[in-house]
Parts: sequence; C-alpha cells; structure tokens
Amino acid sequence: MNKKTIRSIISAAALSVIITPLALAKTDTVQETQAIIKQQKSKKILMAKLATLSFFSADFTQEVISNSGELLEQSIGKLAISKPNLANWQTIEPNEISIVSDGSNVWFYDKWLEQVSVYSVSAAISQTPILLLTSQDKTLWQQYNVTQHNKSFVVSAKNTNSQVQSLTLVFESNNTNAQLSQFSFLDATGQKSNIQLSNYNADNAPKAALFNFVVPEGVQIDDQRSN
Repeated sequence: MNKKTIRSIISAAALSVIITPLALAKTDTVQETQAIIKQQKSKKILMAKLATLSFFSADFTQEVISNSGELLEQSIGKLAISKPNLANWQTIEPNEISIVSDGSNVWFYDKWLEQVSVYSVSAAISQTPILLLTSQDKTLWQQYNVTQHNKSFVVSAKNTNSQVQSLTLVFESNNTNAQLSQFSFLDATGQKSNIQLSNYNADNAPKAALFNFVVPEGVQIDDQRSN
C-alpha cells in the first residue's frame, strides 16, 4: 500500500468522523419535525371532534390500577359535560364524591370527609383534564401534546410536574362523531384510572342545576383559588 492510498484512507476516515454526526443530527431533526407535525395534526383532528360536542351525559364505571397492575378501587357514578367549562362528576359507590365545575370554579366535595376544596377552572384542569372536553382555548391546549392511535387520542401534559400526566380518549368511530366510549387518566405516580361509559346521551342537554354547587351546611371549605 503506497503513501497516497494511505492518505486517502485516512482522509476518508476523518471525513466520516465529521459527516456521520452531522447526518445523524439531520436525521434526528427530520424525525423531530415529523413528530411535531403529526402531533399538530392529531390535535387539530381531536379539537375538530370536540367542536361538535356541545354536551353529553353518561353513567360510568371506574377502575383504579396501580403502577404494578394491582386493582386498587372500583366505583360507579354519573357524568355530565356541557360547554363552556361545565362538568358534573358524581361517584355514587363506594364513596360519594362530587366534582362540579360551574364555568369559573371547580368544587371537589367528599361527603364522607365533610370537606370541599375549590379551585379556579384553569388550575383544576391539571388535576381533572376531562375539563379539556369543554374547552376550545388554544392557549390552554398549547400546554398539551396530542397523539392519535386509530380511534383513540392521548393528550399528554408538556409540564412533567403535572399531577395528571396523560388523558386517553377513546371514541366510537374515526369520523367526526365525538361520542366517547371510554377514557383513562395516568397520574404522576403511575396510577391509572380507567373509565367506561354507558347510557351515553348527547341528545338532551343536562340540567343547568347540575353545574351549580351549593356548599352543604357545616362543611369546611378549602379555598385554593388564590394559590
């Protein structure tokens, strides 16, 4: 092997050392850009679905699963949603728990503890992201990424410190129909809540009284709206 050949090999190797990382970086950038475009498309599709959803009510069954797969709790209840920012979640068994959004405030009431906590809607969404169903606020949606998997959408919080890390919504079909069949929450501890809906009704608007929470007499109020 002559000196000219050796120099060529060395030059090629040196050039490879320079080019390879650049090529990999370019590939990563392209993949990141494609992922962002895909997320933006998924978010647009989801928001278009939700735009057709003015209100609905349903019964639900809920299972809470630990990060190790253990069944921690089962419950049943009723849910009602209406725009803008109105929600009523009532767990009937085994414990009576109410979550009511009146459009400005969200009330969390535990009958057994005889205590109610109240938050502003914007603050409560991080704990109860199902309220996203009632919001078309683009500024709010900018705090979340959306990925689509067939008939389901995973809404993930960009804030890694969010109490609820993701919300998965499963619809009956891939078209513009916004009828939900189930949804789930994944919290920061890895605990997952699976909610199955039944008796879904999007034809009759829920009564306005469902979204008006009256604090029971003698119940302690934990007001978090200024925090």
